[in-house]
Amino acid sequence: MDIKLLEEPFLQFSSGQHVCPRAGIYNYTVSDINNVRPDKIVVGFVGSSDSIGTLISWIKQCRSHIDAKKSNQPNLFTNFPGFNSKIAFKSEIAYDESYVRKINHSTFEQVKKSSDDINDLITKSVEIYLTEIKFLSKNKNPDVILCVLDEQFTKMIYGTSTVEVENSLLDEDETLEVEFNFRRLLKARAMEYNIPIQIVRDRIVKPSSEMQDQATIAWNFFTALYYKASGTPWALKKTTNNNTCFAGISFYKSRDKSTTQTSVTQIFNEHGNGVILRGTPVKESKKDKQPHLSEQQAFDLIYNSLTEYYEAVKIFPQRLVIHKSSNYSEEEIEGFQRVAREMKINSIDLVTIMPTNFRLYREKDYPPFRGTMISLDKQRHFLYTRGFVEYYGTYPGRYIPSPIEVRLFSYDESPEQICREILMLTKMNWNNTQFDRKFPITIDCSRNVGEILKYVESDQKPQIKYSFYM
Repeated sequence: MDIKLLEEPFLQFSSGQHVCPRAGIYNYTVSDINNVRPDKIVVGFVGSSDSIGTLISWIKQCRSHIDAKKSNQPNLFTNFPGFNSKIAFKSEIAYDESYVRKINHSTFEQVKKSSDDINDLITKSVEIYLTEIKFLSKNKNPDVILCVLDEQFTKMIYGTSTVEVENSLLDEDETLEVEFNFRRLLKARAMEYNIPIQIVRDRIVKPSSEMQDQATIAWNFFTALYYKASGTPWALKKTTNNNTCFAGISFYKSRDKSTTQTSVTQIFNEHGNGVILRGTPVKESKKDKQPHLSEQQAFDLIYNSLTEYYEAVKIFPQRLVIHKSSNYSEEEIEGFQRVAREMKINSIDLVTIMPTNFRLYREKDYPPFRGTMISLDKQRHFLYTRGFVEYYGTYPGRYIPSPIEVRLFSYDESPEQICREILMLTKMNWNNTQFDRKFPITIDCSRNVGEILKYVESDQKPQIKYSFYM
């Protein structure tokens, strides 16, 4: 067994590099500052009058500096510089009254009274918001639409519930349990209007003690908003001259869990640009009880994804890294390698990333450092993506951290480089500016996308940008 510590990866910003997204934006501005970018983000608002008014007041306050939470670890909590045209993001929010679509309290009350159960309430609530989203998309075309939720109403509709429904394919006495989730249903239904939405709970204006501090909330909110408006807050620091792209493959079941699982792939380059593509239904293997693609399905999924990727960024990668949360079958390996041969991709790495019960312990009470890599052999490794972070001066977690297991089924790059890239990709989540995520964006994204796609109708074409799913 070999143990080594990988250095904390740097991110690329406009005029410099830094390990921390917040410090990098603060000191060096966003990475796309010299490109066509969202220096003015036009937003639309949908929600009750009170909630929208509260959020607008908060957005105005966020134009100015917000002090960081007092802490013995100052790097863990960073003050927010303000979202304005002078510093950091160098962007500003724009709107007028015609971009504000207010939903009357009486409308919400009527929906609550007329709903038979929580699932009916969720469906009708989504329709209320969709009506206003449709209006904004057809008449105003903002960059992002903010769907503001009143906290009291949120507690009624948020979360996931199930309802039993009859299925004509089953016996008369048999039913199916169908999942209902407001957030997933709204994001899926809103895709047809071609504008990313941001669901905002109005409680962020006055966060409780269980929530993040005000500066952190502002960092996360405006970073996500900037990305959804087609901005690039930060990029990966290039470590090789190769044009590399990273693909994440996952599977999801239908809302009633009765159908075969469907594959989905996401492809990113170092700037976070890329595409999302829904594949075809697959069958579960009798050997390992996991879903697997046939050779042709594996070929088609990546071939079609790379074709869409080329249409988006106008270049094919020289190297392809595929991350999967389950093991590879021989058919999948052959299908993916055939794509690489046909598309003249120089190298391909097939990597499985999964949770594990393996633990490593340091002396005293400190957990292992983030970046600790344990190699059992050339194909099997463990990587601590969460742990003691030197930049933060602490382990910013509540529970004992565990590593992820990294299995290499086929690889051209070194195991150390592959693990270093996984560590880098944990920092590419634009929903959270604390950089020590457990899983890389390839795996995180694939899970998020699958949860939304199960609500997209089979005859509806999903959006290819990740901004519609986050």
